[in-house]
Amino acid sequence: MGYFDEDAQEMLEVYLMEAKQLTEQLGAVLLETEKKNAFTGEDIHNIFRIMHTLKSSSAMMGLKGLSSLAHTMEDLFSWFREQQEGIEQAETELFDLLYAFSDYIEDEMKCMVLAGYEPGDTSVLEAGAKDYLKKISSEQVCGEIKEQKSAGEEDDRPREMLEKPGVIVRIRLEEGCRMENIRAFMVVRQITGLCTELETLPANLESAQSEAEQIAEHGVFIRFQSEHKEQVMDILRGGLFVAQCEILKENTAAGKKEPEPAAPAAAASNPENDFLNVRSDRLDRLQNLAREMIIQMMSLEAQLEENGMSDLKEGTAHQINRLISEVERTVMEMRMVPVERIVPKVRRILRDICRDEKKEVDFKASCGDIEADKSVVEYISEALLHLIRNAVDHGIEPPEERIAAGKDPKGKIEFNVESTVGEVLITISDDGRGISQDKILEKSRSMGILSKPEEEYSRQEIMDLLLHPGFTTKDVVTEYSGRGVGLDVVKNVLENAGGNLYIESETGKGSTFTLVVPLTLATMECIRFRVGEYRFSIPARYVFRFLEYGKNRQNIQEINGRNYILFEERMVPLVDLRKFYSLGGETPDTAAIVYAKGTEKEGCLLVDSMYEQKRIVIKQLPALFGVDFRRKTGASGMSIMGSGKICTALDLEILFDLYERGNIWR
Repeated sequence: MGYFDEDAQEMLEVYLMEAKQLTEQLGAVLLETEKKNAFTGEDIHNIFRIMHTLKSSSAMMGLKGLSSLAHTMEDLFSWFREQQEGIEQAETELFDLLYAFSDYIEDEMKCMVLAGYEPGDTSVLEAGAKDYLKKISSEQVCGEIKEQKSAGEEDDRPREMLEKPGVIVRIRLEEGCRMENIRAFMVVRQITGLCTELETLPANLESAQSEAEQIAEHGVFIRFQSEHKEQVMDILRGGLFVAQCEILKENTAAGKKEPEPAAPAAAASNPENDFLNVRSDRLDRLQNLAREMIIQMMSLEAQLEENGMSDLKEGTAHQINRLISEVERTVMEMRMVPVERIVPKVRRILRDICRDEKKEVDFKASCGDIEADKSVVEYISEALLHLIRNAVDHGIEPPEERIAAGKDPKGKIEFNVESTVGEVLITISDDGRGISQDKILEKSRSMGILSKPEEEYSRQEIMDLLLHPGFTTKDVVTEYSGRGVGLDVVKNVLENAGGNLYIESETGKGSTFTLVVPLTLATMECIRFRVGEYRFSIPARYVFRFLEYGKNRQNIQEINGRNYILFEERMVPLVDLRKFYSLGGETPDTAAIVYAKGTEKEGCLLVDSMYEQKRIVIKQLPALFGVDFRRKTGASGMSIMGSGKICTALDLEILFDLYERGNIWR
């Protein structure tokens, strides 16, 4: 049996979800406060509330050390809250203490799900917090101490509510019951159908999470009018977690007859919560089921057509297919999360690196309201952490070097997110020293990874050498770089997400890394076509024109051993997939030319015939194909057609790049 008993084990999932939300809130507050080097009164209150909740929930789970640590941190911010409105000049020691607390609880949460979990030691952190509290409480460094507010009962009574007609009640909840706003909401909901008028303070209890600590301290005020006053009071007094229920005042509206009791459904002032937390693994399973239904539906449609049952295919089968597509689309929407949620983690890693490297960086993020699939955002997050480390360690120069180069001593890193049709475009730019092409070639030469004379390498090919496993231009190994683990990891992460990485750099001016990833990994709208006995697909968002091969044959020219076609007054690559993949056979006169344009590349594909445009499920290539199979072949995955045959998904960016370099795959 693990650390948690049976009851605590059942609550672990809820505890971890709540603790994760609280640590994310703490991280967001810390990044903003450190940026301005000050805490407002609201910041202090929010951190106090976070510590109070973590203290109570950790105690309930039997995590005595973590509960005690959170209690000590709560005492610290209770002192700040009582002594001053805010902290105008915050000490680095305070930020370090808070970040250490955040790191500790995040590490603990990762371990809590393991079978052999044992709580970590909190004594050092707790002693640090107590010492800091002792230090600041004994010094006059925080400005004037404001007068203590009277704790008299009349001060915290809602005067406006006391003047209104009806019965005004205050209920106090049991100490340490957690989620006080939800506890109060559940009690109030029981009396809704018995009241003709109902008001609470705080209002909208089900969404007043920030008021939980206020409720714990002062209680919940309720004003109601009802013909069943005693029944209402009995319900309130007997409510779960209710420690005290007292009538503060009872006002009668003179000359005004109380209306008839409303039906329970008329509780407009207390709507049910519209949000429900769902475990991500259950959404994953639902998404997989939707994908399998799409595959089976395609097989069914093919069989109906083969058996001459087109009326059934166009009728009932079509309606079922439409419903399956709607289910898949709904699941996809449920999995969409804001890309902006990456920013706090990026800011945090940036803070740590800058402090260790003794560099200053101004970070700007622009994400808008762009959303992507949860899995895609996780892939992006992992890739961005590597790029940020590289940007600071390799790109941004030390302050003295920047001053000598005529730059601002504080470096700049910009994080921008844009959305195109079906894709997310992310750029990380810095104004650092840039990447030296000569240094890349020199390192590549020493590693023996050059496959042709150096003078034949284009600028982009030189940059692509950075993606080779084990490549690094740094001679000294540090905590963040120098081991050759970085851009090749980013490349692999993005390829697993069906994306690509592009690098631009200018010596002395900086570098820009562009990540292109699909909005979702579930399904994709694709164009399917045939070449000989083989089937291929490309994303429909890249396809712009279809041309007849016979009518455009005279526009095809061979340049340096590769075919190009005149398209809209410019020559673009024409990839004959039959020759590129050595498939054999001859191209029929009825062949088609498909013009496609990706993020960086454009070109045309010569194919035998076209299938329909369809939303399909693309499976990633298995590991046995090797890590560079996609980059060497342009094949990014596989899908199953209705007939059961395999269809190869192509990565156009890689395919056109390989063709222009003359790398015909055999």
